[in-house]
Amino acid sequence: MLTVALEGLKFFAYHGFYPEEQVIGNYFFLDIRVNLPEPEHFSALSESVNYESLYNIAEQTMRVPQQLLEQVVHDISMEIKQTFPVISYSHVTLRKQSPPFGGDVANSLVALEKQY
Repeated sequence: MLTVALEGLKFFAYHGFYPEEQVIGNYFFLDIRVNLPEPEHFSALSESVNYESLYNIAEQTMRVPQQLLEQVVHDISMEIKQTFPVISYSHVTLRKQSPPFGGDVANSLVALEKQY
C-alpha cells in the first residue's frame, strides 16, 4: 500500500456556523492522506496521486464557504475519490484556529476517514 499525503496546508477561509464567521473568516489547517495499491514499477506520475492535484482540490473547496466543517471534509474527500478512482482510503482532517465560542481553545477539528 502506498501513502501520499499533504500535511499542514494553511488557508484563510470563511467557514462557520455563525454568520459573523462567514464575514470575518479564520485560519484553517488541513491534512490529507490517501492510500493506493503500489504499482510494480513507478514509471509515470499517472500511476500515483499527484499531490499538486490534491492541493488544488483542497484550495478550490476551501474557497466555498460552508456552515459545517463536516461538509468541507466531505466535499474534499469526494472530489479526491472522483479525481483519483484508484485510491482505496482517504483521511481528511480540518482544524479551525481559535473557534469563536468564548473558550480558550487552540483549534477545533473535524476528520473524515473513508475506506473504498
